[in-house]
Amino acid sequence: MKHLPISTLLKQLRKASGYSAKDAARELSAYEFSLSEKTLYGYENGISMPNADVFLALCKIYGCDDPVHLTGDNGFSPEEYELIKKYRVLDVHGKRVVESALELEYDRITHVVERKETGNITYINCYDLAVSAGPGEPWAEDGGYKTMLEIPTEQVPENAHYCARVNGNSMEPAYKDGDIVFVERLDELVREGEIGIFALNGEGYIKRLGNRELISLNPDYAPISIHEFDDLRCQGRVLGKLGVS
Repeated sequence: MKHLPISTLLKQLRKASGYSAKDAARELSAYEFSLSEKTLYGYENGISMPNADVFLALCKIYGCDDPVHLTGDNGFSPEEYELIKKYRVLDVHGKRVVESALELEYDRITHVVERKETGNITYINCYDLAVSAGPGEPWAEDGGYKTMLEIPTEQVPENAHYCARVNGNSMEPAYKDGDIVFVERLDELVREGEIGIFALNGEGYIKRLGNRELISLNPDYAPISIHEFDDLRCQGRVLGKLGVS
């Protein structure tokens, strides 16, 4: 059984183990997954794909502890499998940091289209939970929490790649709760003194970049220090907000 697609592998492993889909769904509860028979059949027929945790749990249930050698080029490489094993021992915070970084790099490499123009209208993605002006909000890890806005092109800065909705009041008076800001994606940090969108240890912020700190405009909020081993990623430069010419 060499070089099998995930769907075929799961079907063959289940049948070889003697489990029905109903039995497998019941066994998954021990791994804290609640999936239906229909979902498992969907995996086996290629309708959908399990995430890495569910896939590895199913392989264990079916008595296969090393699926990488069965999936071959159509599944996980040995290097990918090692990354999965390391990921599984992380705590919730560690997984969130890894997933955040992975999503951002995926967007960068695949050049996800976030803006397009038709006539005098610009269609641009707005991330609802991508940025906080108070305590950090979880960064949108799966591309969710976003809507496509329709804005007259004359109101959209030329360099804007996406929008973000502000949560909280720490950037008042410039940026208030509910404001929509335009953001230019960057491959590096904004310059010191500029306002940007940041992911710090998996939490999203709109802040002014200081000397190893993220600064709020509202004096009621203390700066957020950036420590040596923190994971700081710049999601872009804030160009202004919707409704202000």
